[in-house]
Amino acid sequence: MTSTGDATRAPRRRRHAAATVTALLLSAGLTAAALTGAGSAAATANPATTAADAATAAPAAPALIPALDSWSPGTGSLTPGPATRIDTDAASAATARTLAADLLAARGWHTPVVGGPARPGDIVLRTDPHRTALGAEGYALDVGDEARITGGTAAGVFYGTRTVLQLLAAGPALPAGSTTDVPSSAERAVGVCACYTYNTDAWFARLIKDMAYLKLNTLHLELKVRNDAYPGVNSFSYYTKPELRALVALAARYHITVIPEINSPGHVDPYITAYPDLQLTNASGVKDPTRLDVTNPDSFTFYTHLIDNDLSVFPGPYFHMGADEYMVNSAYSDFPQLLAYARQKFGPNATAQDAYVDFVNRVDAYVRSKGRTLRIWNDGLTGANTIPLNKDIVVEHWLPEKVTAQNLLDSGYRVMNATDSWYYVRGSYQPAAQRLYESGWTPLDFADGTVTDTGGRLTGAEYNVWPDNYGKETENQTQQGMFTSLRAFAQGVWGSPKPAPDYASFTALAAALGHAPGYGPQWVQPLPAGTYRIRAGAGELTAAQSAGSELTIGAGTDWRLRPTDDGYYQVVAADSGLCADVDRGRTNNMHVVEQAGAAASAETCGTAQSQKWQLEPVPGGYRVVNAITQQTLDAPGAGGTVVQQPRDAAGHAVWRITAAGGAE
Repeated sequence: MTSTGDATRAPRRRRHAAATVTALLLSAGLTAAALTGAGSAAATANPATTAADAATAAPAAPALIPALDSWSPGTGSLTPGPATRIDTDAASAATARTLAADLLAARGWHTPVVGGPARPGDIVLRTDPHRTALGAEGYALDVGDEARITGGTAAGVFYGTRTVLQLLAAGPALPAGSTTDVPSSAERAVGVCACYTYNTDAWFARLIKDMAYLKLNTLHLELKVRNDAYPGVNSFSYYTKPELRALVALAARYHITVIPEINSPGHVDPYITAYPDLQLTNASGVKDPTRLDVTNPDSFTFYTHLIDNDLSVFPGPYFHMGADEYMVNSAYSDFPQLLAYARQKFGPNATAQDAYVDFVNRVDAYVRSKGRTLRIWNDGLTGANTIPLNKDIVVEHWLPEKVTAQNLLDSGYRVMNATDSWYYVRGSYQPAAQRLYESGWTPLDFADGTVTDTGGRLTGAEYNVWPDNYGKETENQTQQGMFTSLRAFAQGVWGSPKPAPDYASFTALAAALGHAPGYGPQWVQPLPAGTYRIRAGAGELTAAQSAGSELTIGAGTDWRLRPTDDGYYQVVAADSGLCADVDRGRTNNMHVVEQAGAAASAETCGTAQSQKWQLEPVPGGYRVVNAITQQTLDAPGAGGTVVQQPRDAAGHAVWRITAAGGAE
């Protein structure tokens, strides 16, 4: 998915409270009143305002992200501690257990979960379905002798606990007062295209926890599920079903809905490269592995099988088929069979685009038969079709087209704002978060203008992460790079008043509140810098003296582990100074050697991200995993070439690493 802002930067995808926080911000020259936008205007209007007047003014709302919708201050504060209990009703019991785990991670408290009665100092969780004004995810928080969170649903109670955790990140005491905090958008999403690349389970776990901390509730994943019926699909990267079931379970614990995507009929080469009979053929007879032939009945059969494979591990209410850029860098006229198909099916006035819309509608009918709702991107809807897109399909709008976001809403479609203003492209560009924050962006502000949603069909908004240049940026660097812009997005999509008047103070607030409890260290480098021997069952990792030579299993080489500042190691042959790398196999269209079985080699050390390796502790030693390809070194027999393989496919991926010299 590339962006219209820079058509050259990405070849694959679319052109497509708070005492401690206040102290930190005061050190930056900011006051709590400045954070809420209150106080300073009044002082300007009345120059006679005295320091005593300021001291007796009502306390500002705690500064949180997203900010509270409202705040009525009380007197004093409540200081939870090791004696605090979580008093819960049955409906909130799962949230209570999650909160107890979070308090253990954040404070080291072993917080009992009890069923009442509440006593002073407790955190009280109550679900009250009669509180209809709170909606599906709003909550009320009242802090006095106890901290009481009330939600109309379990989700509302959960988001109240995220507020308590942010207040505790700000300082030891919860300020007395109350709030009723209700989001303005039903869907507050993060999209991750784990397409052509693989993001680790640890990366996703950190993302899910941070999303929940920021009250984001939807994770949209474009990725490939390992397929037993069609083994040609299983070129790396793919995810195993156990991996994905664990991810979905973790997301559910944090009240996050997961939406799977299999992009089709365009960008479908991860699935059909091995199946040329399904590829669309142009007028010159050239097959295109990026395009599915929608006129071929076997294509629909194949694609619905892929859907079933996904739905076996993703139980949520939605399925996303992408449907973007089917004709990117080309035109329907290059594929005359599409027009012939459409006219045979819909009559002489049909257009070639009708073949595309018909395929989407047929997929929609199939997805509905499975009890799910279909979602697509908007850019295939140029208005050239004569048959209408089914009205039950949710359209995620990212790119200006002749059919505008306002047109879609007015026509009765549910629409999500997926503007590319919020795209993070690995190794390329990041959202203009400062401009978006300071301009007061809301989900009404689309790529093609601001809409009016009189029918209440705008579902929310989405922050997207794309891998277009992922060979130039590790996943750890991406997670660091997302930190502030993701928080600015969360503020805009929740819809409350901004917690800070400008981006500099917002950035300071974000840093003070930090990551979610349980986020943990962003990475673990389990061994210190030093010189080591790296052994597999049949011998030791060995490098020749010449750049470009393959790594083998042999008599062994001394290797220096050099930690990098993003959580990995360079693995450097001590005698030659060459670095272990994977850059000489067949590349994907992201210019990364994704090929399973590609040989690892010794290369001149430089800045290539593929020269970074993570050590994953496993029984008996470590997996040595490339930071970019996310495949592990696999050791053959003695004298054989060391290759990369997916974790689940590697037969000899456990390496014993022992010191060969002193620490550097």
